[in-house]
Amino acid sequence: MISEIAKRIECRMTGELCDKTVMGEISQTVLDRICIRLGISNEKEFPALFFGICAEASIKAYRRRYYEGIQSESATGVFSDTFVDDILSEYESEFTAYRNSDNVGSSKRVRFL
Repeated sequence: MISEIAKRIECRMTGELCDKTVMGEISQTVLDRICIRLGISNEKEFPALFFGICAEASIKAYRRRYYEGIQSESATGVFSDTFVDDILSEYESEFTAYRNSDNVGSSKRVRFL
C-alpha cells in the first residue's frame, strides 16, 4: 500500500528533487494519522480511496520544510511566518463522510434501525 502512495507522490513531483527516505517517513506518518481519523486500527483496512489524499498531504508536509503552507507572513521589525496547523484538516469532510458511510467495515460500529 505505501508503495502505491509512493508511486502517486513520485508522479506528482516529477522533475522535483525529493529525498525518498524523508518522504517515506512523512508519508507513513500521514497514513498513520489518516488511519486514526478514519477509526482504522490496521493499515490493511486503509481504503484505496484515500491514497490520493495521503499522497497530497505527504507532499504538502514535505514541502512545508521549504515554507509551503504559510498562512501569513510579516516582515515588520522581525520576520515572522505562520503555518497551517493541521495539514489534514482540509480533508475533514471526506473523513467524516467515510466514517458515516455504510462502507465502513468496523466491527466496533453499532447501527440502530
